[in-house]
Amino acid sequence: MWEPTSSDSALETEDLGVRRGQRWILRDLSLQVAPGEALGVIGESGAGKTTLALAILGLLPPSEGSIRMMGLPWSDMSEAQRRPHRPLLQAVFQDPMASLPPHRTGWEILKEPLAVQGPGDEHQRREMAQAMAERVKFPVEALGQRPHQWSGGLAQRLCLARALVLKPRILVLDEPLSALDPTLGSYLMSLLLDLKAEGLSLLFISHHMPAVSRICDRLLLIGPGRAAPG
Repeated sequence: MWEPTSSDSALETEDLGVRRGQRWILRDLSLQVAPGEALGVIGESGAGKTTLALAILGLLPPSEGSIRMMGLPWSDMSEAQRRPHRPLLQAVFQDPMASLPPHRTGWEILKEPLAVQGPGDEHQRREMAQAMAERVKFPVEALGQRPHQWSGGLAQRLCLARALVLKPRILVLDEPLSALDPTLGSYLMSLLLDLKAEGLSLLFISHHMPAVSRICDRLLLIGPGRAAPG
């Protein structure tokens, strides 16, 4: 079994390419994200930003190149080999309602990853779920509800809590502010800065340039089939 190694990079890609049919969505994309660093990914709609996120998460196989995560040969591993390391790499997507199981309560959604990965008993998992909900300002009294009872902002905060409850080392965020009002968006940015200071690496995909400027240490500008560091 592969084990994560100490590395100068938490996440890196080398000459990454993703093709659909005869069309290249991404090509020759190389990036590095250090521990505790935030890399902003910007570009026009359709440039391949979400494709990059899906490839890094192992949800879309690259057509060429490689991805390494915490020193692991991520793109060369099978899903069975990746599974024990999934807690290290988590994501928050743009559409929170599409990311949440509609038939489960907030408690169930937050406790499920803890149950799958095995830390703690039922009481401890509930305590961890509540602590993370409070950290992202999700009201504890709403944890007994289901996603259709929440606003988009509440749903996005629960998605963030679910991503963070396993204490990942790398967080991929795809337009995370789109469902939040300015006050909650500002709080989320402050929380992400705190998490960065604790060593969390961020891949931050956004059109929101004030947030990118505040959070990110470096920028990657991508266009159809190409990428350029900034």
